Amino acid sequence: MKTDFFFQIDNRLHYGIGKSRELNTLMAAEGWKDIALLVDEGVAKHSAYYGEIKALIDGAANTVTEIQLRGSEEPSYDYLDDIAAQARALSNVDAVIAIGGGSALDIAKAVAGLITNPGPGISYRGFDQLTVPAVPSVCIPTTAGTGSEVTINAVFTDKSEMKKLGINGRYMNATYAVLDALWLESCPHAVAVSAGMDAMVHTLESFMTGNANPMTRAFNREAFVTLYKNLPALVNAPKDLDAKQAILMGAYLAAAGLFNSGSGISGALSYPLGVHYKVPHGIGGGIFIASVVEFNVAKGWFEYAELLDLIEPHTDWNAEQKSKRFAEVLRELSDTMGVPKTLCEWGVTKDNVEAVAELMVPLQGAFNQNPIEFSAETDALDMLRKHVA
Repeated sequence: MKTDFFFQIDNRLHYGIGKSRELNTLMAAEGWKDIALLVDEGVAKHSAYYGEIKALIDGAANTVTEIQLRGSEEPSYDYLDDIAAQARALSNVDAVIAIGGGSALDIAKAVAGLITNPGPGISYRGFDQLTVPAVPSVCIPTTAGTGSEVTINAVFTDKSEMKKLGINGRYMNATYAVLDALWLESCPHAVAVSAGMDAMVHTLESFMTGNANPMTRAFNREAFVTLYKNLPALVNAPKDLDAKQAILMGAYLAAAGLFNSGSGISGALSYPLGVHYKVPHGIGGGIFIASVVEFNVAKGWFEYAELLDLIEPHTDWNAEQKSKRFAEVLRELSDTMGVPKTLCEWGVTKDNVEAVAELMVPLQGAFNQNPIEFSAETDALDMLRKHVA
């Protein structure tokens, strides 16, 4: 764990059930009168809460331009440019308010930056490529998982290369985040599970990475306990708003840790699988995370003991025993959440697994963040083979 590090959060958080009802007060305090409202089309069509909050925003503004976003797929740079063109065409934008899942929030943060920075979105891929501050933005998640509302990252697919390459760093933060579980009431179950597992993967990979530091570990510990205790409610008590509000906090903390320390194997494996095989990102990471823990434990990395102690203390066990048990705990959680054990339903089988493994070779840089050496050419193939039939 690093003791010489940099940590940042550039985001103001409004947290609580029903907190979105205070948006008009926030708008008045900031003096925002002309709003670009980006909303997931499914939320706009099916959430009664959206109608209430949209009326509130309308009443506090001079102009509100609603732009509905496709929620059925992860966004490409081409799609980002289409939305940015609509926002750039407005005569004035005081702020971007975004309501939707992680992809919608990614689009909104990038659009806020592209309003003030010219050219196509793909020209800003990488880190700190934006040169002019973005217009202010408010990100309101309707799923609890990605944590896009707190990160300085936005992920888009380059369709020409079939790769996910993000716009990251300076000016890619949301000015405000509003975490309000009332938005999660209209979230489909499968989406909620995928998002929740995404948050769990975020906090565990942030905990594992070689760039972890005391600050990220503090966020990781709180996120892990919060998510572990509350994620099963998505299956066992789907109307439990207090649990959903807690999951929103867990996702926020997990993402804050992740973008300050880096990710790892599970997240890296899931990106090509999402692009080429349409595996939901959170489910992809959730399929692999316990196997990654087992891989590290088998190679002698036993720091998971610290996390097990938070939920299931065993005072007479050594670190190795606790770490092995931790992998079992993750598998039990995945079973509870209904995470598939294989990739077969998305067309990844033993017959094409070697071709799929070739997609992982360019990801060695991401794999290098794991605390134990992991080869993109050999270990990735072995990992994939564990999850095909």
